[in-house]
Amino acid sequence: MTSLPTALHPLWFCLPFLLAAVYPAQAGAPLPPLRVEDGRIVDDTSQPVVLRGVNLGNWLMLEMWMLAHSEEGVHDQYQLEQTLARRFGEEERQRLMEIYRENWITERDFEIVRSFDMNVVRLPINYELLESDDEPFTLRPNAWKWIDRAIEMAEAQGLYIILDMHGAPGRQSAMDHTGRSGYNRLWTDPEAQDRLHWLWREIAKRYKGRSSIAMFDLINEPWGGTHQQLREIIVSLYEEVRAVDPDRIIIFHGHYAGIDFYGDPAAEGWTNMVFSMHFYPGFFGWGRPTPHVHRDFLHGGLYGWKARMEQLNTPLFIGEFNVVSRRAGGAEMMRRYYDFYAEQGWPATMWSYKVLTRGGGNQDGSWGMVTNAEHLPEIRFSEASAEEIEAWFRSLSTLPIAVYEDLRYWLTADASPSPLDELPPLLTEAPHHDPLPDGWQATDIGNAQPGGGQQIVSSDEWHIYGGGANIWGTLDSFRFVWRKVDGPFELSANLLELMDTHDYAKAGLMLRDSLEPGSAHVMICAYPSGGIELAVRQERGGPTDTEYRAGLKLPGVRLKMARSGRRISLMYGDSMHEVELPFDSDTLYAGLAVLSHDDGLLTKAAFEEVTFQDRSGQDEMP
Repeated sequence: MTSLPTALHPLWFCLPFLLAAVYPAQAGAPLPPLRVEDGRIVDDTSQPVVLRGVNLGNWLMLEMWMLAHSEEGVHDQYQLEQTLARRFGEEERQRLMEIYRENWITERDFEIVRSFDMNVVRLPINYELLESDDEPFTLRPNAWKWIDRAIEMAEAQGLYIILDMHGAPGRQSAMDHTGRSGYNRLWTDPEAQDRLHWLWREIAKRYKGRSSIAMFDLINEPWGGTHQQLREIIVSLYEEVRAVDPDRIIIFHGHYAGIDFYGDPAAEGWTNMVFSMHFYPGFFGWGRPTPHVHRDFLHGGLYGWKARMEQLNTPLFIGEFNVVSRRAGGAEMMRRYYDFYAEQGWPATMWSYKVLTRGGGNQDGSWGMVTNAEHLPEIRFSEASAEEIEAWFRSLSTLPIAVYEDLRYWLTADASPSPLDELPPLLTEAPHHDPLPDGWQATDIGNAQPGGGQQIVSSDEWHIYGGGANIWGTLDSFRFVWRKVDGPFELSANLLELMDTHDYAKAGLMLRDSLEPGSAHVMICAYPSGGIELAVRQERGGPTDTEYRAGLKLPGVRLKMARSGRRISLMYGDSMHEVELPFDSDTLYAGLAVLSHDDGLLTKAAFEEVTFQDRSGQDEMP
C-alpha cells in the first residue's frame, strides 16, 4: 500500500466535538436511542455519537483458548458441555454452566470497561443460550436471564450494548468461535436458517424500545458460506427484524469478498443499518505483526474503506480489532485506530475484554484489557470432580486482575500518539558483514533467513544479525556464531539489546554437538522481555525440554556457560543451573545463538564483553 501525503494523514488526537460525542450520558442515566442519519450514528437530537468499546468475549459464548485451556477432546464450548453432561448428567451440566456465567463477568467488569472511557460493549451470544437443539423454536425457561443481566449492568455504567449472534443454529463456519468447531451447516440447512430467523424475531420482540441496545449484529464472522448465501440470509433477517422493530440499527456483516455484493443501501431501501468488518492486520496471513503493517493500513488501506463508506453514506462498524503485540505498537497503536474510527464516525469494539493466561500478568502480547494477575490454576474437565470444576468456575470472579494499564492510559489521556511517518526499516539484510575474530565462524542453521551478519563494534561489543523460525521442538532455524571446543571451557557475554521482532525472539549462549538443525544442544538465552529460557535437547532429532525464568530485564543480562567434565553450568545474573552433558561427541560447537522467530526478518542482538576461555589444560570434574 502507498502512504498518503502527511497532510492527508488522520489527526491522532480526539477533536473536541468527538470528545463530546463519545459520552452521550453519565453512568446510570437513561441512554438516548440511536439511529443512522446521513452516514453517521446520532442520538434522538441528531447529535453524533461515537461508539467506542470492547467485546465481552468468552461469557455467553466460550472460546477455550481465552481460558488458557488446552485439553484433548475439549477444544470448544460444545465439547466442554458434552464432557460435563457425559460425566455428571444434563442437570449438573446446566448448573455448572450457570455458575460459570455468574463468575466470568460481574459488575466490576463493567466498571473497568467504563474506566477506559468506553461507552459500548458487544455481547457475543451462543444461540443455545435461548433454545436447544432438542426443542427447536422453543425458548428455554430462563432464555433471557443473561442477556437481561448484561443489559442492566451495562445501563448502570452508562454503556450501550450490541447483541451479537456469535454462534448461530447450524453454525456459520467450522471455526471454534461459533461454539462448535468442524461443524458448518447454517448455509445448507433450511431448518437452521428458519431457527435463526425465529430467534431474531424473538429477540426483536423482547427488546423493542430498549434504547440502550445500540445495534443487532445478525451473524458474527460468516466465513462458512459464499457471499451470495450471506446476502440472502442477512437481507431476510433484516426484513424479519424490521417487521417487529422498525427503529433498531441492524448490522450487515461483510465477507471475505468485502461488502460490495450487498449493493447500495439507499437503492435497496434499507434504513438504519451499518456494514461491518473485522480488521486484524499483522495476523491470519495479513502481513507481520509490526508497526509497519499498521502504518500502511492506517495511512492507506483504511482510506479505501473511508471512500467506499462515504460513497454509500453508511457507517462501518469495526466489530473486532486488536494489534495484540507491543512490538506492533501495542496500546499506542490501538489509540490510533480508535481515533481514526472515531473521526469517521465508525463504531469500534476491540477483541476482547478478558483473556486469561497460564502464567498471569500482562505479557508482551495481549488480546485483552484485563487478565489474571497471578498463575492460573489448571483444570482438566475430563478428570476433575464436579466440586473441583465448580470451585474453579467460582474463582473466576475473585481472581486478582491485572489491568492493561498502558491501554487505559492511551484511551483516556489527552496525549497524542507519535507520528508513524518515519518508522525504522525492517531488517531483511544485515547492514554489516564484518569479519569475526580469530577462531570464530558464523552459520545460518537450518533454513534461517539468509542475509545475516555481524558488526564488530569493538573488541568488547558485537552486534549479531540473524533470522530463523525457532530453536525448539526437533529442528532449529537460527544464526549461530561459534567456535569448536574439545574439552572444558567457559563462555560468557553481556546481552545489551535484542530487537523485538517477536515475543519469542531469542539471543544467548549455546553448546551443540553439530551444525545440523536437529542437533542435540544446551542453551541459555533471553527473550526481548528479559525472561530467561534454559533448553536441552538430549539427542539428535529429539524434543527440546525448556524451563522459563522470569524477573530479568534488558539491557544488561549477564549470561555464562561453563563445561567441566560432563557437567554444564548455565548462569544468568546471580543464578546458576546445572545440567548433564546430553551428548558424547568429542568435538562440540559453542557460541552465540540469535533468532528472530520471524523468518522473513532479521533481529539484532548486541553482546558486550564476549569472552571465551579454553580450560582443556585444567583438571576436569568427573
